Amino acid sequence: MKDEEKRTSESREEKENPGGQIKQWSKKPWFWPAVYLTVCAVLLGSFFAFQGGDTEFAEESDDSEGIGFESDQEEEALPVGAEAEEMQLPVVDEDVVDVVGYFYDHDASAEEQEAALVYYNQIYYQNKGIDLAHPDNESFEVAASLSGEVVKAEQDSLLGNVVELRHEDEIVTAYHSLEDLDVEEGDVVAKGDVIGTAGENTYNRDAGVHVHFEVRQDGVAFNPEDMLHQTISEMTFDEEEGLDAATDPSEGDRDDEEDDPAEEDPPSAESDDDEGDDEEDDSDNDEEQ
Repeated sequence: MKDEEKRTSESREEKENPGGQIKQWSKKPWFWPAVYLTVCAVLLGSFFAFQGGDTEFAEESDDSEGIGFESDQEEEALPVGAEAEEMQLPVVDEDVVDVVGYFYDHDASAEEQEAALVYYNQIYYQNKGIDLAHPDNESFEVAASLSGEVVKAEQDSLLGNVVELRHEDEIVTAYHSLEDLDVEEGDVVAKGDVIGTAGENTYNRDAGVHVHFEVRQDGVAFNPEDMLHQTISEMTFDEEEGLDAATDPSEGDRDDEEDDPAEEDPPSAESDDDEGDDEEDDSDNDEEQ
C-alpha cells in the first residue's frame, strides 16, 4: 500500500511540475544526444525544403521566359560575344598569304609611302587598306575577320566582288577583289566564316590574285595591321591617322576611263594614194625648175 501511495504521489508531482521531469530526463545518458539529433533533423529538413522551393521557382521562371518573353540574345543581330573577339587576317589560313600592298601612312618614310600607292588610269591613289596574295598567285579562301552582319555583297566593275561587314562601335570591315561570293546582304556571319575567294580586279591589276582588306570607323579608313589581335574595346582610332574611306577611284575617274579614245585605225589606202600623187607633183616641179 505504501508503495502504491508513493508512486501515486510521484505521478501527481510530475503532472504538477513538468520541469522536474525534464530535469530527471536530462540526467539520463541518452537525453542530450537525442536532443542534438532532433535539432539536426529539423534544420536539415528545413534546408532541403527551402532548396526545393528555389528550384521550382527557377523552373517556373524559365518556363515563363520561354512562353511570354523574348531573350536579349534573340534581339541582337550580331553573334553573342563578338565584342570579345580578336581581329584576324581575312583568310582561313594565314600561312598561305603575304602582305603585298600596305596602308598609306602619312608618317611613314617616302619609300614606304611609295610602296603604299595604287596606280590606276595614270593616277596614283593612296591605299586605304592592305592587300593579301598567295606567293604563287593562286586563289585562296577569304574569311570574316570578325563576327558581323553583311551590309553589302555585290559586284563592282573596278573592285571586283565586294563584301562589307558591320560590327560594334560603327566599325566596318571591307573585302574587295573577290572572285565569287559565299554570302549575301543581311547574313550574319561568325569570325572565320568563308565569305568568298580571292580574285583579280581592274583597279589594282599589279596585285594579281588578291584580297583587299579595309577597317573603317565612322567612314574613316585605318591601318588594319594596327587592329590585328585586338578586341573592339581595345581598338583606338585617331582621325589624324585615318584616310577618307570614299571608294577609289572616284566616279569621275571611272567615266574618264570609259570615254578614253580607242586605238587609231591604220591609214587608209586612199590616203596613201594622195601621198603618192603629192610626191609626183613635187618631182615634176623640180624638173621644170
